Amino acid sequence: MNILQICQELTKEVPSEQIYMNEPMSKHTTFKVGGNADIFIKIKNINELKYLIKVAKKREIPIYFIGNGSNLLVKDKGVRGIVAKIEFEDIKILEDNKDNFIITVGAGVKLMYLSHWLLERGITGFEFASRNSWYNRRSN
Repeated sequence: MNILQICQELTKEVPSEQIYMNEPMSKHTTFKVGGNADIFIKIKNINELKYLIKVAKKREIPIYFIGNGSNLLVKDKGVRGIVAKIEFEDIKILEDNKDNFIITVGAGVKLMYLSHWLLERGITGFEFASRNSWYNRRSN
């Protein structure tokens, strides 16, 4: 596997600043451990994701998807293949009839951010994820 060639191919659809070669996984886990990933890539939208899968499938390279790196242990020998971090950050209210809401949330949205986003719009029920001290005091 020629890592440089794969990275160059990926830049056809993914900005180069989102692609890292031999990236220490310790930078991307809460435990701060782990060896290098051959390729680490941040995926910001569905087109980038589709292209990544197309390239990996064509070249028969494994892809490992991660979230925010919480509770993730990576072996010291690292990861052969591609580690993809999904960072879809869109939030949309699809239905709002004053009592019920249907909200779609991108795979990369952090729960605390989502909680604050909802609270700013007067949508309750997700306060537990806000780390809001008022809510925590009220709950005790």
